[in-house]
Amino acid sequence: MSAFLAALCLFASPVPAQDLDHWDARVVSVQGEVLVQPADGGDQVAAEVGMPLEQGDRVTTSEGASAELSLNGESLLALRENSDFTLEETETSQSSFLLSVGSLLAKIEALGVRNMRIRTPTAVAAVRGTELGVEVDTEDQTHVGVFDEGHVDVRGESGGVETLSPHQETSVRRGQAPAKACALKRFLRRREQMFRHCRKVATVRRRWQALSHEKRRELRQKVVERLRQRRQEIRQKREENQERLRQKEEHRRQEIKARKELRLKAREKKKGKKPEKKEGEE
Repeated sequence: MSAFLAALCLFASPVPAQDLDHWDARVVSVQGEVLVQPADGGDQVAAEVGMPLEQGDRVTTSEGASAELSLNGESLLALRENSDFTLEETETSQSSFLLSVGSLLAKIEALGVRNMRIRTPTAVAAVRGTELGVEVDTEDQTHVGVFDEGHVDVRGESGGVETLSPHQETSVRRGQAPAKACALKRFLRRREQMFRHCRKVATVRRRWQALSHEKRRELRQKVVERLRQRRQEIRQKREENQERLRQKEEHRRQEIKARKELRLKAREKKKGKKPEKKEGEE
């Protein structure tokens, strides 16, 4: 069993009814440097497979990094490199996610009467269950595409709305309405990635085990504590390395000083002069 699937099975337990009001969001895959800024203002930590995410958490991916997040084991969102993603609202009836920069692929289960929005600096995509791609290439432009399933209503800052059907995309510039829906062009290069993404959703769904609120909190705290301890170990090792370098540099300075004194004594001896005694010498 792969690492991310094994993590999904940890701390399995029935879910109380009150926990169904919010998405059970978790990290299911991490590649490279992926960081989580907790909503409570705690220290930023490295994302780990199986880590529960809470409302307000911010996930960022560095150059060459990527991460996958699952909602209830049914929906899967894949963040590519250099992305900044925030779980703004995780209530299942009215959820909202913010992609400030970067790109994502999302396979969202059929939501029924529930509402989900994916926001960017220039647009809002209302999702009703779909295979979706979103890219924010600058703060002034967003691209949205639908692959083989679903419909998405894309709204611009001016209030205009464009509905995307399968195999369509649009772009939204700051302060403007969405461009007229057209056949996939920009997102065609992402189709193979979307196929792999959809296949992985089935695997995640099959292996997913629900966590109660208490177990989510317990697991999250363990991740944070483990990472805090790891940071302390790294800090201690860095300090030890710095101390070794300081001692090495001091030893080098002493050797240089000793060699200079030897050369000085050798020159004075060669000139036939008796070396002057240092203060305090017999």
